[in-house]
Formats: sequence, structure tokens, C-alpha cells
Amino acid sequence: DNGDRYWIWAFCTRLLGFFTVDASRGSQVLKRVLGETFKGTVISDFFPAYVKYASALQQFCLAHLIRDIKFLTTLPDTANQQFGSRILRQFKRLFYFWHFRHTMPRERYDRNLSVIKRNLRALASEKQLPQKSQNVAKRLDKHWSSYLRFIDDPLIAPTNNLAEQTIRTVVIDRKITQGTRSEWGRQWSERIWTVLATCRKQKRSSWKFIRDCVLAQRLGIPYPSLIPTSV
Repeated sequence: DNGDRYWIWAFCTRLLGFFTVDASRGSQVLKRVLGETFKGTVISDFFPAYVKYASALQQFCLAHLIRDIKFLTTLPDTANQQFGSRILRQFKRLFYFWHFRHTMPRERYDRNLSVIKRNLRALASEKQLPQKSQNVAKRLDKHWSSYLRFIDDPLIAPTNNLAEQTIRTVVIDRKITQGTRSEWGRQWSERIWTVLATCRKQKRSSWKFIRDCVLAQRLGIPYPSLIPTSV
């Protein structure tokens, strides 16, 4: 904004996309938007602000963790490569069975998931590891429930791909416009992004929504709402 760096925060569900622009990238933004404590599930990557906020039903993005695990396999020393390969093999098996969870006999699914989780737990508990492998192992061990919560709750996704998709058009907009020049510009941007993203998710006309807002303001009638009428 006028040469100063601000951060675009995206909060979304399947039917809502909410954006706010803030000078901070800290957890206080999460508290301002979601409250001191959030009773729902926050799906996010492992950025420190999200870890610090950590809702009770946190789900950390497995795509980001797997990316770090794959990085281990590219390191020059054999120890990191072997640990990365072993833990990556277990996650591949986990997602193989998870994708067939609706068609596979429940007994077979539970049995295989139990073995995979036991193997992952053992890998996360290993002590004699190179530093980079140890960092990954400690993270998985400490936040075990927050990485595997999606297995037991069908409403929770294992990745934050929904947020990545929601913010994609905003990233393009930022590159084209080169930012804003005032607080008014920041407010306009975060609000119009919210309208466009939410209308897109709900398959509504953003043009009609904006037109109805203008008419409501001019005629003194109730404003239209972005809150979905059904889940």
C-alpha cells in the first residue's frame, strides 16, 4: 500500500471467502477475525502464527508437510534420504487407502490405517536422525493429532487447497494493480475480493449482488447478504 508492505489474509469455507488486509502477519489477526478461541476447525499450513493460534480441532496441511519430507530425499547425505523415503512411503500408503475409504470393506480399511499410523508413529519417534530429518519427525510427533485429524472426521480436508484456490485470483489482482494507495483502497480491495469469491463459491452473480447493494443504499431497503441460506 503506497510502498508499504501489507498482508492479504484469506479465510474461507466451501461457500464463503473472506479477505482482510493487515500490516501484521501475526496471530492477532486470527484473534481479531475468528475470536480469542475458535470452536471450529482451522485448516492451515505450518506458519508460526497459525501454530500459535491453534484451534482445538486444528488440521495442519499435509501437502506442506509432504513437501518438506520430499525435500529430505533431495539432500546429499544418505541418512536424510532414507528417512525421507521411509516416511514418504507410509504417507503414500495412507492416502492410497484413504481415497478408497468409501468402497473398501471397513474392517480392511481400519486394519491397514492402524498399521500405517503405527509405522508413522515409530518413524516420528526416532531419535538418531540428522537435524533436518529430526525437525520433521519432531513436528509430526508433537502435532500428531493435528496432522491426522482428517482420517476420523469426513468433513475435514487433509490440505488447505481450498484456501490456495480461493486466494489465487487475489494474487493475480495484486500483481496487476500493484497494490493500493490508502486505507480506503485497502478496504475496497478486501471487500470486493470477499464479494467476488463468495459469489463464485455460491454460484451467484456478483454483478447482481453489487447492483442490489447500490439499490439498497439508494432506496433505503435491506441490503442483500452473502451469508449462505443452506450449508
